[in-house]
Amino acid sequence: MIITACQSKTKTASNDADAIRNIEDQWVAANKVKDINKAVSFFASDAVVMEPNKPIYVGIEAIKKSWELWFSDTTFLHNTIPGTTDNIEVSASGDLGYARGTNHYSIKTPNGTVEYVDNFVDLYKKIGGEWKCIESIWNTRKPM
Repeated sequence: MIITACQSKTKTASNDADAIRNIEDQWVAANKVKDINKAVSFFASDAVVMEPNKPIYVGIEAIKKSWELWFSDTTFLHNTIPGTTDNIEVSASGDLGYARGTNHYSIKTPNGTVEYVDNFVDLYKKIGGEWKCIESIWNTRKPM
């Protein structure tokens, strides 16, 4: 019985990690095509987003407005984002998790196209049986 219980918990943690990885992959795909509704659908209603050199955004409406500004920025080449999720961990209780990784993208500047690399951490909480991002924070490896 103990072996079965341990296998069940391991399998559940693996399934949860796979679910979070799937969300991260869908998120990158939504950002590439500027699908704002899909992009913000991964957030909890009271989520917090912390972008580099910007104010903290709290709640779906504030996050949606920041994403609208980002998607309207024509210097940002959204279709160039290949995201890489390097690590996913799920708590023993199975209700909290995080994803950590990098995003690469290009920006048009007066001196040509520049590649940027961001590091990110997305914190997830299982809400009503679904994983939702409750906190998203990232930074860039290059000075702004």
